[in-house]
Amino acid sequence: MARLARALHENGLTTGQVLRECYGVPFPRELIVIADADPYTLRLLSMWTNQPWRLTTPPSRGGPAAEPDTNDPMERHFRAFDPDLLPLLFLIRPGIDVTDDELVVCYRLTELAAGRSTIYGAPMEPTDPDQVVRRADSLLAMLHQHHTAYLDELEEELAKSYRLEADYVDEDEIEEIRRRIRQLEDFQRA
Repeated sequence: MARLARALHENGLTTGQVLRECYGVPFPRELIVIADADPYTLRLLSMWTNQPWRLTTPPSRGGPAAEPDTNDPMERHFRAFDPDLLPLLFLIRPGIDVTDDELVVCYRLTELAAGRSTIYGAPMEPTDPDQVVRRADSLLAMLHQHHTAYLDELEEELAKSYRLEADYVDEDEIEEIRRRIRQLEDFQRA
C-alpha cells in the first residue's frame, strides 16, 4: 500500500484522494487536517499508528514510509480480528487516571463509506467484538474529550496540592495541555 500511496502522491493526488484509492472509502476532513499538520510532529497525548498516517505523508516529507515501525504487529492483529476496523492511534494518559491509557482509537471502514466519522475504541489486543465500543462522533471530538479530561484531572490535583501546600502538579504541564486543546480546537474549526 505504501508503494501505491507514493505513486499516487507523485502523480499529484491530494491526501484525501490517496487515502480513498488505498482504502476504497472517503476519509473525513478531520483526518486530512491532522495529516497535513504532520501527526508525528504533534505533541498530543497519543501515539499514531502506521496506517493510515504514513500513507498521508507525501514524498516531499519523506513518505510514505516503505518499512513499518513497531506498531505493525498491533495493526496486523486488528486486521485479523476485524478487517473493518482501521486503528488510528493509541491514547496516552500519563499520571493520574489511566482510564483511556493505551486505548486504540479506530474508524470503521463501513462507517467511512457511509459518510460517518464515528470513532470506536478497543484494547490493544481485542479478542471479543464486545470489546469494541463506540466512543465519539469524530476523531477530533475524541481527542478533545481525552485532553480535556486529563486537564480536569491535572487542575483537580493542582487544587489539592494548593490545599496541602505540596507540589503534585507542574503548572507548566497544565499550560501545555491547554495549548494542545487549543490546537485541537483549531483543527476542529479547520
